[in-house]
Amino acid sequence: MKRFLIHLTIWLAAAFVLAVALDAMITAGLRKADLRKYCVWNDIYNGKINADLLVMGSSRAWSGYNTYILDSLLKCNSYNIGIEGHHFGVQMIRYTTYRRFNRKPSVIVLNTDFLSTLSNSAESQYELEQYFPYICDTALCDAVAADNDITWLERYCPLLRYFGYRDDIAHGIESFFGRKHFSDGGLYKGYRGNDWHWNRASLADDNTHYQVDISAEIVGKLEDFVEAAEEEGIQVVFVKAPFYRPLLERFSDVARATDSIFVSIADRHQVPILDYYYSPVGLDSTNFYNPSHLNAKGAEIFTTELCRDLEGVALSRPSCSPSACRGMARMH
Repeated sequence: MKRFLIHLTIWLAAAFVLAVALDAMITAGLRKADLRKYCVWNDIYNGKINADLLVMGSSRAWSGYNTYILDSLLKCNSYNIGIEGHHFGVQMIRYTTYRRFNRKPSVIVLNTDFLSTLSNSAESQYELEQYFPYICDTALCDAVAADNDITWLERYCPLLRYFGYRDDIAHGIESFFGRKHFSDGGLYKGYRGNDWHWNRASLADDNTHYQVDISAEIVGKLEDFVEAAEEEGIQVVFVKAPFYRPLLERFSDVARATDSIFVSIADRHQVPILDYYYSPVGLDSTNFYNPSHLNAKGAEIFTTELCRDLEGVALSRPSCSPSACRGMARMH
């Protein structure tokens, strides 16, 4: 029995050492990979973004706000930290992490909409694996654990958190041994224009009027964020990026409800609102790859118009239409 216990201890110790080594290899690889899920986090932790203009939001941000065009037309250093599939509470986690490693921006463009900004429907464990390479960052993981129920075992048991993520394990190992580029296309300063074909999807096909739950807790986080930015001298701009018009009509009631919240916060904190919900971009399905996401063509048109309006945004006024904002004050 004693001999068996000795052998068992040796095997368990060897397995633990192997797990720690493999975990470290995967983690190190993912922390330098250019995969969409990881590259923005990697740029944040490397502390080299230091954007003048920061774009925040959900996947509608990273697929719709073209950083090539923002840099070119506004003559600034922009970066898009949009995070897919999550409400503002999680977007705030990314921003808070950004601020720990990068200087504050002068301007934050926050994509605000009725689908993802304030809704609990965006709250999930979607792409929880994006946090795994940074599991040793206690501040990040405490915040993620509170919002996404990341477990104690995932945080402290080596390799366990990667179980079930075969592709990520493979990508981590490949990146560790020098692979630089992966098939998902990565991002450029947080942006990727998708050249995907239009997929109408069911949301635009029926006559149902949809409802979205608005979280009072997330509304509070949004106001706290805007108030903190105001105190730091950071100009926040709410931007309502285009939707494909038939989808917008399905959500007309909830869109009005969220609009009233955004306007209320904007009024209290002198936040300009640029509203493109009814932009002509939304009338043409060839500008979208699905009813809520611009494709590369649509993003180019929208971002070009946005740049023109940002140059003329009235920094002292809480709300303005794009046409009224032009030519009043230049953002730096």
